[in-house]
Amino acid sequence: MKKAVVTALVLALAIGASGCGEKKDENVTIIGGADGPTSIYLAPSSDKDEVLSGTWQTASIGYEADGDMQPEYYVQFEGLQINYGHMKDGDFIVDHTDDISYLDEIEPGKYIVQAESSTGVQYTLKTADSDNDVLEYYETWNEDEFPDAYRGGASLTRCN
Repeated sequence: MKKAVVTALVLALAIGASGCGEKKDENVTIIGGADGPTSIYLAPSSDKDEVLSGTWQTASIGYEADGDMQPEYYVQFEGLQINYGHMKDGDFIVDHTDDISYLDEIEPGKYIVQAESSTGVQYTLKTADSDNDVLEYYETWNEDEFPDAYRGGASLTRCN
């Protein structure tokens, strides 16, 4: 009798564990670490896409071939990517793309974006305390290192 009860419980547990079908949420990614999951990424909602929409520009200025001064990069956010590029005849031309690893609204109207370049540089863009149209650039994901990792020339200002 005990074997029948134990067998029934094991069978019920196996069926319950397998579920009726796999559920996937394309908006959730678990980023794992050595000791298990270290953070959960929730894809940007349409509200967050809207907040980061438009074209941004770096604070650093460079020269174009014709001598005009332009921002070193123009930037556009698209889904889980940050596109860095330049303007040519009013059109945005992508030069390179970085991947967003984390995006969150830390308080109303204030966002934090953590991204990684193709060369492995991990950086953070964080809404400035005094201006929601400025994303301050920190060349680290570790908030404790922000004072030493701030790069004003790479910070972004919304153009439109």
